[in-house]
Amino acid sequence: MIGMKFKFKLGDFFLLTGTIIAFVLSIVLWIFIMTDDQHFNHIDQPNNATQEQAHTHRTKSVYDLYIPTNSYGFNKGKLCRLYDSKNNLSLAFTKELKNIKFKSIKKVSSNQKQYEKLLNDPNFIQLAYPDEVTFHLFTKINMKKGNREFRRIFISSSDKWLYVANDKNSSIYRVKLEKANFSLLRHYAKNAKVKIPIKFVRLKNDYTVFYPKPVRWRVYSYLTDAQSDSYFVSRLLGTSNVATRTSKDGRTTYSLNYYTKLQVPKSGNNNNHNFLYTHYEKVKSPTTTSRLLDSVYYVHRLGLNEQNLRFFDADRNTVSYSNYIEEIPVFLNKQDLQADTTFSTDSVVLAFNSLNLQIPIPLDGQTKTLQPTDDVVKLLEKKGLKQSEIQRITVGFKVEKDNSHEGLVNLIPTYYIKAYDQWKNLAEWEKQDFSTSSNFGQQNEGVN
Repeated sequence: MIGMKFKFKLGDFFLLTGTIIAFVLSIVLWIFIMTDDQHFNHIDQPNNATQEQAHTHRTKSVYDLYIPTNSYGFNKGKLCRLYDSKNNLSLAFTKELKNIKFKSIKKVSSNQKQYEKLLNDPNFIQLAYPDEVTFHLFTKINMKKGNREFRRIFISSSDKWLYVANDKNSSIYRVKLEKANFSLLRHYAKNAKVKIPIKFVRLKNDYTVFYPKPVRWRVYSYLTDAQSDSYFVSRLLGTSNVATRTSKDGRTTYSLNYYTKLQVPKSGNNNNHNFLYTHYEKVKSPTTTSRLLDSVYYVHRLGLNEQNLRFFDADRNTVSYSNYIEEIPVFLNKQDLQADTTFSTDSVVLAFNSLNLQIPIPLDGQTKTLQPTDDVVKLLEKKGLKQSEIQRITVGFKVEKDNSHEGLVNLIPTYYIKAYDQWKNLAEWEKQDFSTSSNFGQQNEGVN
């Protein structure tokens, strides 16, 4: 009995001692933490951490959204648009781009004749962005002022270098590489299943693909869905901080404060799924690279289905993205794109569409044949739109509702033309009355 009592008291002693030691250590640690300057520095700067995370996020996403959207090469001596639904050339290039190290970038020409010679050189595989991007999206190499943008990439038989080029000023740059291997890309180009003859024609600012003969394009069908208004209110304004809600002309505007608001579309059958997010904040005039990068951050905040979302256009301070199906852009509500981000010194405005192309429907063999591009230009000139005012022409998908099933849409190939900074399909430009105003271009300048 005495031994058991001794063991019991000894156990109480160790328990009490351990408790005292733990209590003393917790006080010491609390004092250390509360007197540590570094701890308070982190508390005072939550925004910096958030900004760093956002920068890392958007940098990683550059390779998802900034992908060349067209590939070109030669087949039996003719320049062709290359495409293969199973072996995507652009994705193969982008995957390899992540591993490449840029050793040097040197401007080698700004001569227009040399530029056009390169465009039609059978020794190169060509990949093209729909509009100019910057070197600093992909490399930190310091570039001199004016040597920052390009649209085209030319892959030779060598993995040690490539050329990049800028349509607007005919600049050509030679880029030395390390750790590059384009063998898979070359294999895909050689064996591409679709090879459509084309030619390059210079329009107002850029070289545009013209199809010299009629081309038959597939019609696609998709089941669609659209996220609710509350989904975007939550993602862009938060779940508990919305201060006011106002309605006007059927539209509702949610405001986080005076500086941040979200306008949602009208409900009902006339819902066009167009949202408008505005954030007012005075900042320095953004550079081209920062606009391209920051737009990625805002697009990711939306939480849209980004599987086929790609960079499409950059006009002044606006960066636009579109869904691409079979390397062809999709235009919503006749001429709307999926997302437009506009930057200024006092605000960021994000116009976006919530419609998602969710499930592809098996092809039924339906096609649409489009006329040669030269015929389109002649038709527009007769209507009053001069070729000198046309900025770009592309084949795009027009979205049409299919009444056989709720949420089913058909993607109809048609020509889309950009003029006076506006995108419209051919039928819309044909209806435009240019005779009513001799200064149509000046009145519409800057409109997107």
